[in-house]
Amino acid sequence: MRRSALIVCSTAHLPVVERRHIDTLIAAAPRGDDGRVDVGHPDLVIEPYAYGFFVHTSIVGCGGEQPDDISPEFWAILTLAFDSDVSWVLFDRDEPVSPDLPVFPDPEHPEEYQS
Repeated sequence: MRRSALIVCSTAHLPVVERRHIDTLIAAAPRGDDGRVDVGHPDLVIEPYAYGFFVHTSIVGCGGEQPDDISPEFWAILTLAFDSDVSWVLFDRDEPVSPDLPVFPDPEHPEEYQS
């Protein structure tokens, strides 16, 4: 048995285009025979959540370079999590923003992500 850590981060810390892309992937993802949603991101392990999504930090642990389809801001969060021995990052729409990370407000939803 092993322990796994989780951090919770506001989705506002991801660029708008990137979080919309992930939301689109989740919405279009097929459900397998086991009931799990198979989010088809080429580089990330993503699990849907009612108010956002979980992302596994394994991409950082593979020792490769930042993939082109992951923004520097997203990569920095995953790297910080991995370096802190955290396996999963929950990006939650209801989580308050952190003053230590950049914020990317969505112009189509200005009411969201109030600090």
